[in-house]
Amino acid sequence: MGDAPMLLDTSYLLPLFGVSVNLETFNELFPKLLEKFEVLYNPVSLVEGKWIALKIAFRQPSLKDRLLKAYRLGLKSLLSDDRLKQTELTSPEIEEVADVLLEKGVRDYFDRMIYATAVVREATLLTEDRELKRLGEAEAAPKPRGVRNWYEVRRLLV
Repeated sequence: MGDAPMLLDTSYLLPLFGVSVNLETFNELFPKLLEKFEVLYNPVSLVEGKWIALKIAFRQPSLKDRLLKAYRLGLKSLLSDDRLKQTELTSPEIEEVADVLLEKGVRDYFDRMIYATAVVREATLLTEDRELKRLGEAEAAPKPRGVRNWYEVRRLLV
């Protein structure tokens, strides 16, 4: 991983938006990740994060107001934190890689954009998505600097 920037998949931003993630020691170690690495995210994760919060709110209407407020507060916090750097949403290079990923069978556009951003930025992608992890190991796929999950990265932070 070295000095490569770390690009976060959406799941790592969800706690900021009031959506819990089941990742061991995440709340304790995430600040250390921000200290140790240059941490990036694609703004498409902001849209996906809102979409996930809304999906939960529609299934559990009693949580709607809390989730919508938490999203706004989390967004404000995220945008004001200079330890988390927003990448470009897209570019011709990102779209080209994303289109290749579509041909490789990755149907989720959010996933394609995030993975493609890691490739173009030569970043390590931090993701819990098994499909993206496998893609990072496939021979004939575009490659970011690396593809890691929380379990792998947290060992570097302890």
